[in-house]
Amino acid sequence: MYKGKSTRLYATPFSPSYWRDAAECMKSLRLLVFAALMIAMTRALSLIPSIPIAHTKFSVGFIARALCAMVCGPVVGVVFGFAEDILGYAISPSGAFFFGYTISTMAGMLVYGLCFYRARITIFRLFLANLVVNVVVNALMGSLWSTILAGGAGYWGFFTVSLSKNLVTIIPKMILMYIPYQALLPILQRMGVIPRQLNDRNLISVF
Repeated sequence: MYKGKSTRLYATPFSPSYWRDAAECMKSLRLLVFAALMIAMTRALSLIPSIPIAHTKFSVGFIARALCAMVCGPVVGVVFGFAEDILGYAISPSGAFFFGYTISTMAGMLVYGLCFYRARITIFRLFLANLVVNVVVNALMGSLWSTILAGGAGYWGFFTVSLSKNLVTIIPKMILMYIPYQALLPILQRMGVIPRQLNDRNLISVF
């Protein structure tokens, strides 16, 4: 179990001690095993049919990815993103492999780590994390990969369609994260892998 500075809360990720703690997670067998379990969980969740909403749909693997980033931090999270994407393609290949999507998975894990690792989990942070992932990673970066694969033309056409699809899923994804995390946070606190939250009677507050 982690003790001392490893389980303290950070107001922001912009401090040397935050990144020292995040890097130390790579040396923890316990956290590496947890990350491996989250890879398996992500693969299991990928078997669940995508959830349709408005003119798009989304899968629920992001729940396990964000949970891994919350517990293991952004450094392990980026490594997780690389391993999970490569393993996912090896298990269930779909078309030709393109490394851009691996970068997107790693970038998404970095965002989740920066928003959740050693932080008080709030509704605002859930919203912010999904907003950045959906707009920056899925829409901006995803449109770039689509443009490259299409031969280098049509970026703004891809972006417009992708942005409209990603904007409508932000709130539903936030809600789907809120429900299991509300139940899991007390368990993770007792395990000593996340900091004690400030409000034990309402673990996920608004701010």
